[in-house]
Amino acid sequence: MKKLSKTIVLKNIIGAFIFANISTVSALDLSEALELAQQYDTTYQAAYAGYLAAIESSSQSTAAVLPQIGFNAFIQRGRTEIDKVGSPVVDSDNNSDGYSINLNQVIFDKTVFDNLDQGDAIAAKALADLETAKQDTVVRVATAYFDILTAIETLETASAEKKAISKQLEQSKERFNVGLSAITDVKEQQASYDIAVADEIIAINNLSNRREALRVIINVYPEKLEIAREDIPLVIPEPMDINAWQEKALQTNFTLLSTKYSVDAAQSAYDGSKGGHYPSLSLNASYGATNSDERDIGFSQPIPASENTDAKIILSLDIPIYSGGLTSSTVRQKSAELAQTKALHEQAKRLTIALARSAYLSLEADIATVKARKQAVISTQTSLDATMAGYDAGTRTSVDVLLSQRLLYSSQREYSVARYTYITNSLKLKQVAGTLTSNDVNEINKWLIPESTTQQQTGK
Repeated sequence: MKKLSKTIVLKNIIGAFIFANISTVSALDLSEALELAQQYDTTYQAAYAGYLAAIESSSQSTAAVLPQIGFNAFIQRGRTEIDKVGSPVVDSDNNSDGYSINLNQVIFDKTVFDNLDQGDAIAAKALADLETAKQDTVVRVATAYFDILTAIETLETASAEKKAISKQLEQSKERFNVGLSAITDVKEQQASYDIAVADEIIAINNLSNRREALRVIINVYPEKLEIAREDIPLVIPEPMDINAWQEKALQTNFTLLSTKYSVDAAQSAYDGSKGGHYPSLSLNASYGATNSDERDIGFSQPIPASENTDAKIILSLDIPIYSGGLTSSTVRQKSAELAQTKALHEQAKRLTIALARSAYLSLEADIATVKARKQAVISTQTSLDATMAGYDAGTRTSVDVLLSQRLLYSSQREYSVARYTYITNSLKLKQVAGTLTSNDVNEINKWLIPESTTQQQTGK
């Protein structure tokens, strides 16, 4: 136990050292975040431990049909005292030793044999659950990662807006001081500035919360992250057929496979419960030897020492007649549990169909949204330029400028959010289809680029 504890501590120290060096040299990317999650995420660790426990069911069910061999040895040391009326008391040693070897082999037992299939189904379900946990970890890490980037975009927008409003407020005060504007302009600018300050405070807190959410998964504070470059490829899902993705999900979705194996395990348990109505046949073979010392118990001749051996083979047939209704009750119980797992499997099937179709449609919409948001940035920038020109010419007010600036900042933020949403939804579609792997994360990682430290540390 001490050795194991030292190993875990050393592993944590090495992991922390590696991450510290990564943090000082470059920003954390998505692949590195996933590697940390696979080491430290407690949800995944619990799933893996559950998998290791569940796969032992197969070994345990197999053990029941294999020979059961036992060895027994004994040493007896005793003393016998015989006190007869009119005769002297006779004391004698009562010593012996021996051993025996027993072998039991099931020849036919319906319950035991059906449990073999149940153990295999439980092991298969455990593997499907582990794969589900792996894919869930990928999606959770990616979601938390891009939630931070979204929060950074929100904070940068709030800070830029506050800075712009502050500048407008100063200009309004100067124009008011020289009589070129009314006090109402100053009041409006001041109100807008106060709102912007509050929005920035909220954004700072939100960013901190998002960082903490990722810390829970990877066990380190994600101070610096790489961001998605603007020209990420908008890959249309192949094949471009929603029904094909639906069929793929029905075949390889691990959550659905898990429920299928649950049905198989329940079916085997139901079949095995009927074994109480069937006879069972078993074989027992044993060999034993007992050595006894000479004993003098007052007879004319003492009992000489002896060495006895006993070898036998027994074929046992057990025919159940009545067990107080236990077998019938167990069969009804397992039948109800089988019906329950079948209903849950059908529910998972319907949900998988809905998720697959929804994920496909969402990804299609995401691609269109990214393109639309990009055009919105261009349009709002043009609108702001025109508004600023009008403001300089005296045809537009400072309020008009603020509205145009807010539209531009909002468009820039929504454009970034649309790209991040597209990335996470592309992973979710593959997750529903059961094809998501760490290689998909590595591909996305190619779309990430470093960002300046100053921008990301805001709101730490």
